[in-house]
Amino acid sequence: MKKLNVMRIGSLLFLAMSLGACGGGSKGDSSAKTSDSQTTSDSSATSSGETGKKQIGILLPVEHDALNAAADGFITGLANKGFVVGENITINRRNAQGNDDTLRNLARSLVNDCDLSLGVGTGASQALLSAEINRGTTKPLLFTAVTDPVDAELVESLDQPGGFVTGSSDAQPIGEQVSLIKRVMPNADKVGIFYTQSESNSYVQMVQAKTAIEAAGMTAVVRTCNDANDIDSTFAALVSTSGLDAVYLPTDNNIAANMARIKDAVAGRGILLVSGEVGMLSNGAHITLSVDYTNLGIKTGEMAGMILKGEKTPAELPVYSMTADECEKFISLANLQEAGITVSQDIIDEFKNVDQ
Repeated sequence: MKKLNVMRIGSLLFLAMSLGACGGGSKGDSSAKTSDSQTTSDSSATSSGETGKKQIGILLPVEHDALNAAADGFITGLANKGFVVGENITINRRNAQGNDDTLRNLARSLVNDCDLSLGVGTGASQALLSAEINRGTTKPLLFTAVTDPVDAELVESLDQPGGFVTGSSDAQPIGEQVSLIKRVMPNADKVGIFYTQSESNSYVQMVQAKTAIEAAGMTAVVRTCNDANDIDSTFAALVSTSGLDAVYLPTDNNIAANMARIKDAVAGRGILLVSGEVGMLSNGAHITLSVDYTNLGIKTGEMAGMILKGEKTPAELPVYSMTADECEKFISLANLQEAGITVSQDIIDEFKNVDQ
């Protein structure tokens, strides 16, 4: 994917402002507000001119434990920097509930109404950036839970974001996650990778996981679904692969939202599910070394606070990523038992059991 450079942003902004002068922007705003009225939000945003408070937008693509944790952490991070809900900021939190059209409409509305916005996940962040470009604005835009913000064309580089966008990446320690397969199953030989084709962040993780699996001397079997409608059939085909020992599941929003179906498909089969993040263990996965999404959101909120105070610009704040040492180890003994897998006591002692 081509990178979105500063010159391209500038050109698009100029074009957007020209189109806006011809009345092209007003129609988009109207449709966004219509969609907003049909979407549940945590609080209603009013103009900062009426309240004297900064208006902060948060856009989520879908209901998802990890994404919700990142959004909650963001609000905590803002408070750490002196920006408290009800005192000097108002939060306008929107969720597209998995609908791409709604996501774009909500992005336009937030960019119009808010002083600073947060995109949670790659798709939400891209929608907000597109809305800013189309309106010809450069309001600060933060992102979190984005696996590869450079490939997603959100920033120029991790160290020097450029422009008005920065945030935090949930790039996972995929090599260490894959190594969990051999820890649980020393004789594992064949490992599946399952992801959603339309989620670019999942594709990036698939490539990295495939490399790690093969480097560990195992065979990778890659399968992909289009959306929630064909999860059952495509995952059933994967787990029916002869000799399959385990499946790696990246931080994929579609799959995370449908983990109960994944769990049912491996019940009693002895197939290990290693997930990219801890939220997926609540509904079916077995083990992970995961980014702490609450802390990821807190770091991003603190960055937003620095921007609102005028201490830093987005261009001056490098993208934050957690190291493997900052990640946490989680396991679900109940899910492992249902799948017919026994783990050693040293693993049980080392990992936090999410069932508790």
